[in-house]
Amino acid sequence: MTRRSLLLGLLAAAVTAAPAAADWRGEVRELGFGVIPVETQTQAMASFDAFIPYASQKLGVPVRLFTASDFIGVNNALIARQIHFAWTSPSAFAGSWLECQCVEPLVAALDKDGNLGYNAVLIVRADSPYQSVDDLRGKIVARTEPNSNSGFLVPTVEFAKMGKPLDRFFNSPVSGGHTQSVLGVLNGTYDAAFTWTTRGDGYGQIRTMIDKGMLRRDQIRVVWESDLVPAPPVIVHRDTPADLKQALTDFFLTLHKDRPDLARAVAHGETQGFVRVDLSKYESTIESRRLLRDARRRGG
Repeated sequence: MTRRSLLLGLLAAAVTAAPAAADWRGEVRELGFGVIPVETQTQAMASFDAFIPYASQKLGVPVRLFTASDFIGVNNALIARQIHFAWTSPSAFAGSWLECQCVEPLVAALDKDGNLGYNAVLIVRADSPYQSVDDLRGKIVARTEPNSNSGFLVPTVEFAKMGKPLDRFFNSPVSGGHTQSVLGVLNGTYDAAFTWTTRGDGYGQIRTMIDKGMLRRDQIRVVWESDLVPAPPVIVHRDTPADLKQALTDFFLTLHKDRPDLARAVAHGETQGFVRVDLSKYESTIESRRLLRDARRRGG
């Protein structure tokens, strides 16, 4: 045997003997998946009855569904490592990123037409006299809660730019959630409310409530809509092992092809599937959160 052959043989033996790279499944016995409360917790659980066992089977470890009473509760659970990934509000993600820069987006859902984003909308009852924003001056116009993107951040920032600060232009209480806002409009508690949808109501709160028989589309009218804003992301902790991030990314990227019904459940409506996203997609949302935070600190 030549010296070269001997060296190659020893190298091959060393490679064969080297331990395989540690797999994340050796460290993680269960994955927690957090969802934001666009529905009641009971409805959220029902929506994921099929998703959770499918995700468990595909990812190779049990997946547990986690819900919280508000948007930021899910993010806080992620930051505290109580869960491993979450589908959340762009505003809640931006707020958490500003606090710790320890969360990052992985994927987000396209709408039914292939757009990566949605619109904040202001809705009224279809049989109401209100045809425009100006018709609602001084009326009761609900926002959802401070960590909602469409129900709070986007309208607060955009109406301030229009010279119509919500707290002064309207009587603008906080409803506590999108379902509460829409139902409040239907039952007359609110004259109008902010919520979210995509073009043609492919996914979002309006689609969710229509599909559950809680709303007929002809019961409401949209009197204002925002420009397209970034889609809700699936997020992870920054320190999540790289192979687990990749496994989660691959899982969501193939979800629509393999199980379009489950992709629809996660996206809360019709979707062409999930695509990769990174921090750059949410820079405008982060800047809006920063502006709102700084204005509050100044007392503005």
